[in-house]
Amino acid sequence: MTDHLPDNRLLTVFAPFPRFVLSPAKTALIVVDMQYVDAHPDWGIGRAAREAGHAEAFAEYWPAVERALSAQLRLVDAARRARVQVIFTRIATQTRDARDVGRQHRLVGLPVPRDSRDGCILDELPVGPDDVVLSKVSSSPFNSTAIDRLLRNLDIDTLLICGVVTNGCVEGTVRDASDMGYQVVMVEDACAAVTPALHQAAITNLKDAFCNVRTTDEVVAELAAELAPRSS
Repeated sequence: MTDHLPDNRLLTVFAPFPRFVLSPAKTALIVVDMQYVDAHPDWGIGRAAREAGHAEAFAEYWPAVERALSAQLRLVDAARRARVQVIFTRIATQTRDARDVGRQHRLVGLPVPRDSRDGCILDELPVGPDDVVLSKVSSSPFNSTAIDRLLRNLDIDTLLICGVVTNGCVEGTVRDASDMGYQVVMVEDACAAVTPALHQAAITNLKDAFCNVRTTDEVVAELAAELAPRSS
């Protein structure tokens, strides 16, 4: 009988992660790749799919992105209220002709020049004056930006991670952050993948093995509780 076994069978032999506490001064919110190249149907992969006659392949993705965006707006607002550092990552080169594109992105045809619309964070998700935007040429920002140095300079040890796509750049960011010793909380309903199955597979792989998994409601409530006056 296997009905009682977890989907991630490794959790039958390894202890699950403890619940990580969100201390605002030690926590950062990382919003992964919510930009025009991969999070807007009229640009980047959306336009490429439509021109190739494969728009239907993304029929489940764009509504999922909209739902994730709504959740992200709540997370960003809650983070700013709690003085949690907000960090946006985006796929974008440092050069205008994208000659410094990473090999992986070059091979799959994903050069995103520095000043292109594809490289911009969605207008619906405005970047605040104290937010940080990191341009990367890899799936995970830990492989092509100074994010680790930035976080350590800020004395941050806990990361809230959300964005797109769940089973790609989000999963890579979670795995690298966990491997580097950060306490990671993946906000599941603030992420999106091209299909629900891919989204769930990433959560199954990551939950309790590389991170905690929580909902936006849970994270917003926890951050709000940190702002509530303490009774003596």
